[in-house]
Amino acid sequence: MHMKDFSARVVTFKLAAALEQYELDLRALAESWLDADAFRRLQQEFGAMRILGASLPRLSVSWVAVLVSRTRFLQSLCGRSGSAALALHEHLAAVERLRSRCLRMIGAQLPAPA
Repeated sequence: MHMKDFSARVVTFKLAAALEQYELDLRALAESWLDADAFRRLQQEFGAMRILGASLPRLSVSWVAVLVSRTRFLQSLCGRSGSAALALHEHLAAVERLRSRCLRMIGAQLPAPA
């Protein structure tokens, strides 16, 4: 099924849920850096989130912040730049900001109570 088959609200909800799972898995990976299966799972999750994020133009600035912070984090893991712990913290903060924005968008679309 293509993302265009879903409403923006459904895609936003799916992205928020995927971001939450990604954050949990990323925090678990941070506790055991040598877990190749966990790293592979994170890569798959991020691939799915790319599709969701690309289909929500209203979130593009926040999504780009996640992409940039992820690149910096991966570079720090390879020893190319800076502290991995600091890069992880910045990436997690970007993920949380995007997830919060998703939740606000969903909340803003809820009908007013009667």
